[in-house]
Amino acid sequence: MKAISLKPWFWLTIAGFLAIGGGSPAFGEETHIMIRARAVDAKFIGSSVGGMRAVVEDVETGAILAQGQIRGDTGDTDLLMRTPPERGQRITTETTAGYLATVDLERPRLLRFRVWGPTGARQSQQEATVTSWVIPGKDIIGDGIVIDLPGFIVDAWTRVSAGGQTDIYGKITMMCGCPIMRDGLWPPEKFEVKAILMQNGEKLREIALPFTGSVNLFQGKTVIEEPGVYEVVVYSYDKMTGNTGANQTMLQITGP
Repeated sequence: MKAISLKPWFWLTIAGFLAIGGGSPAFGEETHIMIRARAVDAKFIGSSVGGMRAVVEDVETGAILAQGQIRGDTGDTDLLMRTPPERGQRITTETTAGYLATVDLERPRLLRFRVWGPTGARQSQQEATVTSWVIPGKDIIGDGIVIDLPGFIVDAWTRVSAGGQTDIYGKITMMCGCPIMRDGLWPPEKFEVKAILMQNGEKLREIALPFTGSVNLFQGKTVIEEPGVYEVVVYSYDKMTGNTGANQTMLQITGP
């Protein structure tokens, strides 16, 4: 069979056809987006609690365009909690926790920004999402995309002694790890902290957990006389903001 020789003009024609979009995928334009997570009624969530996972997805296709870890500090306390910012004023600094995503976009796209964590507090992880249109080459930086995350970080444990005497403990912080303490920005009297005692899925009683005076620590007492396995759910609730966090632990009462 005789080989076919194609003239140079043929390849030039094909190259021009592809350059104007005649069959080759368009090249995307690099676009930068800063993603941050902020605890409701508190500061930004960052490295002090293990950071947050961040994912950028295309709403239409579900394709993951970028993903990474939100790291950095919790931000400027005065700017965030003491002095209300003016309209348009930036509320973050260069070290405030965030993840700078880079995506290649060939056209305007509606993107979903998803965060979950804190990574270092598995028992209290939450997830939140927001969507936004992004235009190729139009960076969203500075404060960037700020996603509010409700809740508390709650650790719970118990100590059982003779006669079913049970101490119930809750160590509670804001989602950013910010402390709960007297005369602080998050005073303990602002929150309702209780334990729910359950057995076989049924609620037996609630036990108040007063603040102990030590930072973040709440403690309550009860007596459990009947032998068996019990579930204890410790929760913190802020009526003003709706912030709610909970954690569970198990205990066993043995017979005499």
